[in-house]
Amino acid sequence: QKIERLKAELHLLDAAGSGPRRHLFFVDTEREVQEFDIAAHLDTVPELVDRVYNRPTIATLQREAVKGPTDPAHLKKLAQQRKNQYDLLRQRIEREKAMFVISQKIQTRKDLLDKNHKVKVKKETTTGPAIYKFKFQRKR
Repeated sequence: QKIERLKAELHLLDAAGSGPRRHLFFVDTEREVQEFDIAAHLDTVPELVDRVYNRPTIATLQREAVKGPTDPAHLKKLAQQRKNQYDLLRQRIEREKAMFVISQKIQTRKDLLDKNHKVKVKKETTTGPAIYKFKFQRKR
């Protein structure tokens, strides 16, 4: 539940592990490639080109002021908080996986307490429980 809440809160907007972003702009000639200006193409100011989301156009900026913090110290603090939230989310996901594996191992040990015949098929690993094949026994 907390994992789902964190995912909804963060929206995974700029996950650090997402890799480099590649956005392709198609032009016809080499000359156009040399003269290509990404800020003009996206119709925004050059300072906001690095933004991945919420990149306002020049017309929007002329109509209204930029909302949210603009000073670098506050932006750095917000980035650190966002990084901490992503770390917390990653830790919770890893913990949930580990708990699932442990619960599978406990269930396997409970199943082994039965007196019917069983054969070990696969050894226990850190990512999963041991796998046994049980002899079919009809319930009366």
